[in-house]
Amino acid sequence: MNLRTTHAKLSRTFNHSEQTSVFNTAFTIGYILTLLLELLLATILRLSVFALWEPEIFSLSPRVPTPILPWVLRENGYRPKRITLFVADFCTSCVAAPLIEETVKLKILQWSVRLPRNFRVAKRVKEKSQSSLSSKRKKKKTKKKKLVSFMEAISPQVLNMVDGTGKNEQPMGVTNINSYISHMLAASIGLKLSDSIRRVLMYTKKNDDHKGFYALFRGIFPIHELCGTLTSLQLAKRDILGVTMPLWKMIGPAVFIHAMANFRGMKPVFKWNSSTPWSEMQLSPWNLEDDSTLSQMFSKGFAKLMWLSILGRVLGSCVKNYYMVGRQAVRRTTTYAGNRAAFSAELEADAVLKSNKETTHAAVK
Repeated sequence: MNLRTTHAKLSRTFNHSEQTSVFNTAFTIGYILTLLLELLLATILRLSVFALWEPEIFSLSPRVPTPILPWVLRENGYRPKRITLFVADFCTSCVAAPLIEETVKLKILQWSVRLPRNFRVAKRVKEKSQSSLSSKRKKKKTKKKKLVSFMEAISPQVLNMVDGTGKNEQPMGVTNINSYISHMLAASIGLKLSDSIRRVLMYTKKNDDHKGFYALFRGIFPIHELCGTLTSLQLAKRDILGVTMPLWKMIGPAVFIHAMANFRGMKPVFKWNSSTPWSEMQLSPWNLEDDSTLSQMFSKGFAKLMWLSILGRVLGSCVKNYYMVGRQAVRRTTTYAGNRAAFSAELEADAVLKSNKETTHAAVK
């Protein structure tokens, strides 16, 4: 392999222009789209919770327009119950917001760049026989057509990428998933940077302490990066290994971790207030005296330590799955070349063994 071929492969793996395009799209369009979607869904969810738990809130209408009613309750002298506020905030911050943010990052990646892949999602009609009773009490079989998705292998002629020398560089398919990780990190950092800049510009009052520290370190907590990496690994499993994976399963792990971070104090995009940056950094405020007892300090420290251990395990899982997907992609083009059925069987066997191992480990604990 000559130097030109090696440079061509590295250029495709780390295409800086494509990564910049993904970053700019997430920084601008992605942030605005996320903000609008979260505001819309948060309004609908809050109105639904208030209609179920405290319908008397709507007595403020039509003096207060219904779409802005959930956002101006205190200004109109109405104080909802704590349980109502908790349910509404949980539904918006820990369910809707993580789902929207992780979905937008994935869609920004898919809209901005065409990543190399071995499989694509296709649809076909599947006929399902059903038995029904006719007027003469005889069973009559009818076929019901259903549209199902499946992973279709892309032909080698499409996968082959030709350089200036006219030699095929990838005759067997894609085996490198670095482009998935790098481009998703660009999307995650773009969305995160846009939100951090807005919050830094809002934390400028005279009584706001440690402005420089929070401006420098408030974006260092790697929730967006970890969640983006989880999604990109799931996407690589689908497009490179051919694993059938619906959208909810692809973004599910990232949404769960993001929801846990929001439950601990990380703010979603639609929450405009920025007077408590320490909650976004998962820290305690430095400018307030803490009169907690020893047992309270131990419980707080233990909770933070457990959260840090969870993030460490997520990082370890990302590293492990990165090497595992890369190794399986190489084995697909070497050991199982031309034998997709055997490769799919091995993937299913690995998934079953992993599930049994986790079940056994949980039972032992």
